[in-house]
Amino acid sequence: MLDMIIKNSLEVVDRTERVIDAARRLLGAGLDEVEAYRLHVEIEKLTDVVFVMDEAARLLRRTFELRPEIGRYAVVNWTVH
Repeated sequence: MLDMIIKNSLEVVDRTERVIDAARRLLGAGLDEVEAYRLHVEIEKLTDVVFVMDEAARLLRRTFELRPEIGRYAVVNWTVH
């Protein structure tokens, strides 16, 4: 289960990075100043979220690799809840 969470989180990070790149290309396409500024602000917010999510997924993967027994307890705990 944890490996699926990690994999899906990293896929979300990759997709979001592609969205950020596409939005940056739109900025260069000649939007008006207000729209360009709003898009720039949203890109910065998305970038911050991607960095945090990427780091969290990688930390979870490292923790899971170092202590694989966590996976067994997480499944039992999740099932109980």
